[in-house]
Amino acid sequence: MGAFLMEKDAAALITELTGHLFSSLDMETALHRTFACLARYFPLDLIHLLTLDLTCDTLRYLAEATENRGILLDEKVQVSQRAMADIRRRVDAPIWRMNRSESPLLEEVYQRFRSHVAGPEIRKGNNYSVLVLGFGMGGELIGAFGMVARGKNSYSEGHEVLLGEIRKPLLSGLMNLFRHRDVVCHNERLAVEKQQLQDRLGYPGGMVGHSPALQAVQAMIRQVASLRVPVLLFGETGTGKEVAASAIHRASGRADGPMIRVNCGAIAETLLDSELFGHEKGAFTGAVERKRGYFEQADGGTLFLDEIGELPLAAQVKLLRVLQDLEFFRVGGQRPIAVDTRVIAATHRDLYAMVEAGRFREDLWFRLNVFPIRIPPLRERLQDMEALALHFIRKKSREMNFDPPPELSAENLKTLLRYAWPGNIRELENIIERALILGRGRVLSFSHLGGEASKILGRPEGEGHDNTAHGAISGAGKGFSTLEEAMGRHILSALEACGGRIDGPKGAARLLAIHPSTLRSRMKKMGIVLEKRAEREVPVALPYPFCQDDGAGC
Repeated sequence: MGAFLMEKDAAALITELTGHLFSSLDMETALHRTFACLARYFPLDLIHLLTLDLTCDTLRYLAEATENRGILLDEKVQVSQRAMADIRRRVDAPIWRMNRSESPLLEEVYQRFRSHVAGPEIRKGNNYSVLVLGFGMGGELIGAFGMVARGKNSYSEGHEVLLGEIRKPLLSGLMNLFRHRDVVCHNERLAVEKQQLQDRLGYPGGMVGHSPALQAVQAMIRQVASLRVPVLLFGETGTGKEVAASAIHRASGRADGPMIRVNCGAIAETLLDSELFGHEKGAFTGAVERKRGYFEQADGGTLFLDEIGELPLAAQVKLLRVLQDLEFFRVGGQRPIAVDTRVIAATHRDLYAMVEAGRFREDLWFRLNVFPIRIPPLRERLQDMEALALHFIRKKSREMNFDPPPELSAENLKTLLRYAWPGNIRELENIIERALILGRGRVLSFSHLGGEASKILGRPEGEGHDNTAHGAISGAGKGFSTLEEAMGRHILSALEACGGRIDGPKGAARLLAIHPSTLRSRMKKMGIVLEKRAEREVPVALPYPFCQDDGAGC
């Protein structure tokens, strides 16, 4: 082929090329037709489409096409500083003519995507030439359309001139494909988030309240939101850890990206790898198509891993690698996938105790515990009770079509303030919903709270709600105490005798002839905490334990 085309022939090529690029919004089909058109004018074994993000040194390899077919990949990989330096050196030129041996980026792309490259000479690893059309896509994002041909110096100045002549219509078609692909990806994310977004509608203003405890949490959220570091949220069940995670996401630079919520305890262990990291088609029986895992779905946004303590050890190892390298392999995949995903983890368990027991990896604990935030229980933020109650009354009334919502009387508020709330904010929401149903949306009554408290405390109904320090342990029933009540009083006595000391030769553990960690575990189960008063630790029994024992520890 000559170095230049006649003006008439160039116009014919532009018309044909534009027709192929706009003939289908399917990237595989459009690129395959484009390959067939360009192959008559350029040496060609492969064309590919990719983007480079100079802010985080990542390459997004979207698709490629050969004589046989087009292939949609849409995968991200991390590239080296050396490769990015090569790109920055070329970025001002609209067209780049390169050989593989001259470009570290080409070498890295070839190694990562070699299994897809057609053409026997290229597969064998021999040299090849690339003619690239580069274009800006806004900010530090660069697009690139590459043509690949086997052999060194396969492209001449004439090919550069011809590519320059068809540059505008080619870019117009490519940008159309880019925009459609972004819409498809956005719709996929919306489909995954649909139910989660519906759940979030109940928290339109984020965290509700203005108590000092909540303000401290909000201050920490503002500190860490803009950073990429993992965040660990811990606290009792029902305290609103997911709401705090949403607040971090909304306050970060990722607010326009997806927020994917995953309950680690709700996924079967055999499916964890596939759910978190995705799988390739044919990776196992039933894998009829490629699946993107939660990490890929959250790319550019936030992944909220609730109940992180439920992850099995094997999954913990892979999670640690993702946090460290920002790369992972799909199940059955041969290439690492790079993602820009911020991880927020949450748990109601004592992860450090799990580390000591060998049920949670110490290295993962240290990686997650970079910035821990404790979400306070409802009993520590009673100043927020009125705001929270009004919020849930309006929310539930709207859901049940009770208009206008009933009033919250002063007597009702006093009743709510007297209750100990072992289930925290989640329990408050459920109790308000129950009161609305019983009152048919016209009146509110929380008289049933006394009965609920009695059942939780193990007392017969009608004997009152003892919310004093020893009430949860000593009981108010007549006759014999339960074994747990007697044990609780015995532990309290030992702690008081030892001045609140647990370890050491003068500690309560030595006095009770048990291991210190065993004593701490039983104290936590019974709600016994140590408060510092006048420079000494004083044992105090809380009205409710930190968490209810489910047989797996707290």
